[in-house]
Amino acid sequence: MYYRVFPLTRSFDEYGLVYSVPEDLKSKIHTGILVEVPFQKSTQLAVCYEEIWELDESYDASAIKEIVQIIDVNFNLSELQCEIIAFIARYYIVAIHNVVSLFFPTNLIEKIKKETIFKVNPKQYSYTRENTISLSEKQAEIYKSISNGASLRHLLYGVTGSGKTQIYMKLIEDNLKTGKQTLLLIPEIILTSQISERIMEVFGTQVISLHSGVSAAKKTQFWIDIYSGNAKIVIGTRSALFYPYSNLGTIIMDEEHDQSYISDSAPRYSTKDVAEKISSIGHIPLVLASGTPTATSFYKSLQGEYSLHQLLEVYGKK
Repeated sequence: MYYRVFPLTRSFDEYGLVYSVPEDLKSKIHTGILVEVPFQKSTQLAVCYEEIWELDESYDASAIKEIVQIIDVNFNLSELQCEIIAFIARYYIVAIHNVVSLFFPTNLIEKIKKETIFKVNPKQYSYTRENTISLSEKQAEIYKSISNGASLRHLLYGVTGSGKTQIYMKLIEDNLKTGKQTLLLIPEIILTSQISERIMEVFGTQVISLHSGVSAAKKTQFWIDIYSGNAKIVIGTRSALFYPYSNLGTIIMDEEHDQSYISDSAPRYSTKDVAEKISSIGHIPLVLASGTPTATSFYKSLQGEYSLHQLLEVYGKK
């Protein structure tokens, strides 16, 4: 029995490395679990990705090394996350360890190495609706169309001030009722703060806000809180897409046309492409929203790949 693994640090194979599984680990090992593997003259951390029962002729079985140990049986990535890592590496032709770094920030890897990550307890979160979410007739129609599950992908074309955030909050409310998480992607830190404040007015202060200004210590705590499933509402810039959601109910991408959703440094990727893949593999509803949708998104809506919803009037306007 062998496993293809994704190293958390540098690898010389763009699609991972293959290791044999010792007899005492065969019943415990599975896709997504963190392991320690020999690498050159040392060892490194890796994520198990693909089980291999028989090697093809390109491998020399006698030269394949054994996995050293499982880091923690309760600490692993989901199969969905592993599929997304492989998708980004192959679709964008990116070295696998660079993609893994999106899911495991450097400070988190160091904590895993020192095993201090396992001492970080998830916070308890409570969400109480403090204000009523009122919808106009058109907003209610769009909300019902998105929430009925008939379509997985949606394009919400709404002019500035049309009340798109009201619809977001109704979707968040639905997810809270069923114990699911909601990810609201925002292109800029300033917008993250503005929308976070509006959502906190309705659901209380326990909303996670993820962006480049958050400290490494807080990011680690948020990583654990999201992984545990305790954190239910996450608002953040594109990096928030790669946190370990345990029960993600909806992905909302506000201002989907914004260029900051495209990473122009390694690893290069489009947040929208990755969100679509997550939606497809995990059967998770995706809502793309904008007052000026990209031509690609609008074309896909005309082709039936997205359900198109239009809010063309300012919310509350008589």
